[in-house]
Parts: sequence; structure tokens; C-alpha cells
Amino acid sequence: MSPLEIVLVSVLGALILIVAIYLFIVHTNAVNRLEIFEEVNKEAKSGKIAFLGDSLTDFFPIQDFFPGVKIYNRGIAGDTTKNVLKRLDNVVALAPSKLFLQIGTNDLAKGSSPRKIVANIKKIITTFKKEVPNIEVICISLYPVSRTKKFLSTFIVGLRTNKKIKKTNELLINFCAEEGLKYLDFYTLLADKKGRIDRRYTVEGLHISGKGYAVIAKALAPYL
Repeated sequence: MSPLEIVLVSVLGALILIVAIYLFIVHTNAVNRLEIFEEVNKEAKSGKIAFLGDSLTDFFPIQDFFPGVKIYNRGIAGDTTKNVLKRLDNVVALAPSKLFLQIGTNDLAKGSSPRKIVANIKKIITTFKKEVPNIEVICISLYPVSRTKKFLSTFIVGLRTNKKIKKTNELLINFCAEEGLKYLDFYTLLADKKGRIDRRYTVEGLHISGKGYAVIAKALAPYL
């Protein structure tokens, strides 16, 4: 093998190892989070507020921003709309009076279409309305992404594009209007002039920084 081939093979091997470790961590976290939810539910009080989603919710220190409000964070890193549909019973069991839902970015990363994502979101909301009478569901837009924040941002963002994210948000807006649901446009809130997520508000082009969550929390305050 030539020196170049050796380097390429080494880089590819390293990337495969990184992906394998990442998937292991994500899976382990998901299993542990579900176990935590089961334990917390034993003492949980109904009629409170719940947040449901993926890592953008999982990593959001919501209770720290709103110490005076009882909030159940039901985000799990790596989740797609299909994953959420499979674990709805755990959240329904809380019988929350208000549900903040944001899910779909990982679906895009796996090649799913905006239309399919919103179709699954409809199923999620339909289930809650059926199982929890008088629940108020508030949909949060998907956030913009950026491929320029860090060296590995392109790899981390993957198949997600702001064009597909905007399309998903447009379909979600229409659905919320039809169903009379509140829709929070945080895409615009977090975007820079080019429509990418503002560099101040992201860790690596996908996940949200402390400053980003502070901006989101301020915008959420009137709805809690």
C-alpha cells in the first residue's frame, strides 16, 4: 500500500470506530433514560408540564432555567419520530396538562422525508389527545443547522439540510393551523442572516450551546 492509501485506511478506520462508539453511547443512554423515566413515573404528579423529543430536548436543562415550575424532560438523544411513537406510554402515564413537542431532526439524518416526519408527529399528537383529555400540545419548530461551526460539523450534521428543515417546519405550521395548536418558530429565533444556526447558539452546528438554550428559555417563558 502507498503512504496515501495507508493514511486513508487509517482515517476510515478511525471514523468507523468513532461512529461505533457514538452509537453505543446513544443506545446506552436511551436504555438508561427509559429506566429513569420508569422510576420517576412512580412518584410523578399528573397535570404538570412535559417536554418530549430527542437530544435537543434531552440536553436542555429546562428545570434549571425554570426552577419554580415542575417540568418532566422526556427527551432521549438519538430519537426519531418512530422511537417516540414506541415509547409514548411512558409519557402518557404522566398525564401532563401541557406537552411541548419537538422531534424530527434525526429522521432527516436518516433520510426520511419532511412529509413522513410530520405524518408521524400527527400520530404522536393524536395519541396524546386520545389518552390525555384536555391536554395542550405545543409544537416547537426544528432548529437550523450549520456545517461551518467546527471541523467535523459537516459529518455531525450529516444528511440534514436547512432546506429540508424549513420544509418540515412549513408542513408542521400547516398542521398546527388546521388543528388549532400553538407553533413556536425557534428556527427564525436561532438563525443567522444566511439561515444557518447562529454560531453563538450551537456547540458544533447541530446541538445547542448554553447561550442558545438561554435564548430558547426566554422565548418559552410566556408559554409555561
